[in-house]
Amino acid sequence: MSPAGLPWSESTTGPLLEDRCGSDWIWDRQVETRSAEENVEAADAAWRSQAAGIVGRSPFYRKRFAEAGVDPSRVHSVTELAELPTMSKAVTLATREEYPPFGGHLGVEPADVKRVYQTSGSSGRPSLIAMTGPDLETWTEIGARSYYATGIHPHHSVLTTFGAGPFVAGHTHWTLDRIGTCRVPVGPGDLERVLSACKAGIVDTLLATPSFALYLASVFENRGLAGPDAGLKHLIVGGEPGGGIPAVRKRIEEAFGADVTEASGIGDVSPSLYGECLAKDGMHFCGQGYVWPELIDPDTETPINIEKGAVGEMVYTSLVREAMPVIRFRSGDIVKITGVDCRCGRTSFKLRIEGRADDMFIVRGVNVYPSAIQAVVADYEPAVTGRVRVVLPEGAGFAVDPPVPVEVEVPSGSAGRVGLRSAIEAAIRSRLVFRAAVTFVPQHEFGDAGYKTPPVVRRPVPPAGQ
Repeated sequence: MSPAGLPWSESTTGPLLEDRCGSDWIWDRQVETRSAEENVEAADAAWRSQAAGIVGRSPFYRKRFAEAGVDPSRVHSVTELAELPTMSKAVTLATREEYPPFGGHLGVEPADVKRVYQTSGSSGRPSLIAMTGPDLETWTEIGARSYYATGIHPHHSVLTTFGAGPFVAGHTHWTLDRIGTCRVPVGPGDLERVLSACKAGIVDTLLATPSFALYLASVFENRGLAGPDAGLKHLIVGGEPGGGIPAVRKRIEEAFGADVTEASGIGDVSPSLYGECLAKDGMHFCGQGYVWPELIDPDTETPINIEKGAVGEMVYTSLVREAMPVIRFRSGDIVKITGVDCRCGRTSFKLRIEGRADDMFIVRGVNVYPSAIQAVVADYEPAVTGRVRVVLPEGAGFAVDPPVPVEVEVPSGSAGRVGLRSAIEAAIRSRLVFRAAVTFVPQHEFGDAGYKTPPVVRRPVPPAGQ
């Protein structure tokens, strides 16, 4: 394990960036600096072991591969995984209905399950994610790589707003313990305890969603508090797109006089799978040896080379997962590859999440992601807070006729400066090529910012004349 790095009080710009982002800032140097060939070799060995037993252990995969006419044991390398069918969240939910409570892809005896996380299911019933002891260890190790990459090290005191349960984001607590930080846990949305911890001077780092970080910045301003006085030197944001939008990041960094980096994961694969180093050029993939990533065209599933500038949907395969392994799981994350090397010494690719496939809507043949709208609106901060949501008709499909209703949060007591609404609408039309109808919503009416801000909401269409 790497030694502790420089204190946060030192600048992250100029020559010191090389020190703070160099080889001493890597959790597992042997793994995280491997060549591409070495990564494939290690992944192949893990995959062959997984493939050899998955059909015998899982009625779901036995049936799925038989119907597809494929044999995973004949796929000898992770570079050949495209021969196997993809799966999605809908598929995992269906197998849980067929083989309750965990699904036919459980892969172990129920007695071997040592932890169960719950997520909000699309049917309103929580879906379950079962973990064995070794599975938990895998998640912790991937998480340690990811958060160490963001700059969290043993000498830091971390205020985390990710609850310990029931969601997989709570596994962050075990990750922080593995790294050896001082951990100050606060429940999601517990604003007053966050403020209290900052006032007491007991933390220097905050883990939160971009929504909550923006909300916290506005609260400081509304209460006449100086953000830099909070003592936060670093904010790691994740859990939703937004942290990689330059204007959003600038807003948070300037509000607190602190660095902002990103982390990301996905519950069915690993809650922490990516971490952005202090080069701030995208999040490094940190699942080497445990998870194999692919990039595909979201419409055709055609493989796309992972190279700088490539855009597509990430697909993941569990290499060592015992309970509920996923094979070619479509994440729904539309990403852009920002690089395949880095001055920090890590050799994994880096990416930014452009948006979620299930949040996408279509305006006259143009695909639109809500994060693109947020990027436009963020240019107008601090006149707006940075939180945005698109309002679509309930029961409608993906196609939307313009003007698209967009709600933009503004500070309470502010109606928005003269011309602001028309300026935002004009910017959306210019940059995204569709018309929007912007409505300003005061912060106290916009809704809770304790965790995530839903980028799209659907509401009934009012009767004609109303």
